[in-house]
Amino acid sequence: MDILEQKRRVITTAIIAVVLTGIVIAAIVATPLINQLHSQASRSAGNVADAKTQNIQAVLDQHQDLARQTASRSELARVMSEYVNGNLAVGVARTFSRPRLEDAANIIDNLAALIRYDASGEELVRVGPLAASLPGKITLPGGLDFRGYRLANGETSKPLLHASGAIMHDGERVGTDLLLFDLSPLQGALLTTTWSNICILDDARTRRVELDPITQMPEIFPASECLTVREHLTGDKQPRTFRLTDPDGASILAFMRPLGDYNWEVHMNSQVSEVYAQVTNDIIISIAIIALLSLVAGLVVWRSLQPLMHALVSQTSEIARSTEELRLAHQVFEHTQEAIAICKTDFTIVRANPAFLDRAQTTARELSGRNMMEFLDAGNQDRDPVGERLHRQLIAEGAWQGEVWLRHPKDEVFPNLLTVSAVRNHQGQISQYILTFSDISERVKNEKQMARLAHYDQLTGLPNRAALENYLQQAIEQARRSNGHFALMFLDLDKFKPVNDTHGHPVGDELLRVVAKRLKHCMRSGDIVGRTGGDEFVVITGPLNGDDGARHIAEKMIATLNEVFQIQGHTIGIGASVGIALYPDNGMTAEDLMREADAAMYRVKAGGRNNLAYA
Repeated sequence: MDILEQKRRVITTAIIAVVLTGIVIAAIVATPLINQLHSQASRSAGNVADAKTQNIQAVLDQHQDLARQTASRSELARVMSEYVNGNLAVGVARTFSRPRLEDAANIIDNLAALIRYDASGEELVRVGPLAASLPGKITLPGGLDFRGYRLANGETSKPLLHASGAIMHDGERVGTDLLLFDLSPLQGALLTTTWSNICILDDARTRRVELDPITQMPEIFPASECLTVREHLTGDKQPRTFRLTDPDGASILAFMRPLGDYNWEVHMNSQVSEVYAQVTNDIIISIAIIALLSLVAGLVVWRSLQPLMHALVSQTSEIARSTEELRLAHQVFEHTQEAIAICKTDFTIVRANPAFLDRAQTTARELSGRNMMEFLDAGNQDRDPVGERLHRQLIAEGAWQGEVWLRHPKDEVFPNLLTVSAVRNHQGQISQYILTFSDISERVKNEKQMARLAHYDQLTGLPNRAALENYLQQAIEQARRSNGHFALMFLDLDKFKPVNDTHGHPVGDELLRVVAKRLKHCMRSGDIVGRTGGDEFVVITGPLNGDDGARHIAEKMIATLNEVFQIQGHTIGIGASVGIALYPDNGMTAEDLMREADAAMYRVKAGGRNNLAYA
């Protein structure tokens, strides 16, 4: 055999070996890749089911909260208590409750009916668009439920969401409010693609709520058509995922997700072929790329068999890979929205990315050699946020995270979430720190806004019931320590309801805002006025030298509220009934003072109104 034949055989053998090696590598790589991509696709479909479940639960929680809020109105709860205890006739209770429940029903968009029951479960009042059309007897459900009813005109109503709230007064259940809503808020959450469907199934496996394929509106269907019911699968209040086959022979991914404490579950089915369609295409492309690379490698071997060329190719590939990694790292550093700075171990800044320069409002030239501590505000955090304790933690754990305030050159500060990571050299010693700043201004702003909403009345801007309870407890503690005196006053507006009935709620709301302003002008520097709801206000005075101080404040409030109001072109006259409880004469606890002040106020109401009375 001549040298040319030997050369041909060697080259042919090398090419075949390279191609076969590529095919083997493709098979080895493809197997875990297929499993990984399938798992990824399944997780993505599961994430969609989780998101749908969260949306549905958010809608149910919102409507359940509306039921609790409707049942929590103190004035209506007091009347229900009087009725339950036999101190009030049923007609009086209905006359008092109906307009107030109608007011509540008018501000709830998708409310179909609101039914109030007494403590024995007997219906007392019903209001709402469908109140007259619904059956005369509607049984209270055991929890949140979906039901439909035959209406007075013979037609069947759309499915209605039932949410109930207990009416409590002095720790006693005196009734229940049942709110019936149409299901339009659930329409978006139940919409899916053509190759998947979603429904809400009761725990008893008897009913399911699903979009009607024609009207695309939520309807109640028998549970027997649900694939998981036919397969006798249960969720046991735990998220479950199943792989099933539908009657047409198609493979299905089924997801079962519980809806919190409700007796309902979310069931979502997706066709496996559609879930894995993109995955299959990706695998085919990957295998084709690997096969193509194998052929290319065979050509490279055919053209260069010498060890030196192999070494050179390997070295070149390694350099290219390292260069690409450096380029990608540089792109991330330069273009990320997160502010990043690299510092020495004494926090002298070595380099910062454009996002940090923009956030700190400085330039790379001005930043050179400066210490990071110059940019951290000391007024909103510890004086040394990266002191010895933090330094020890970085040495031990290699990372630290916490909130800091980044300062602009104009002394403006804004909050950031700072993550500090240690970079170690080949000897294991810390050589640099990488600091990443995430702007959390919006989160801090939202937290402050939530705190304000939790403690201040949105209509008048006055402290709400929760804030007033805190102020009252503080006043009691201060008076106890100093052996002082103060007064708690309950103020209820007289003739306010006719204002709402005659001029409408916008005028009534504006009147309440003007009343709040007038009451604030009547207060001394240490006095607090707040609104507990409706037309009820509470005043907690500062320290008093005698009972006349409380009388003077109450008379001043009554006098200023007796002055005529000009609201949106209407001349309005109202009055005020004030009940006064003195600490410690009328009580040593918040509960005692509130009870005595409330009783005094109702004595004024019963005695002709527009006056004051001591407990």
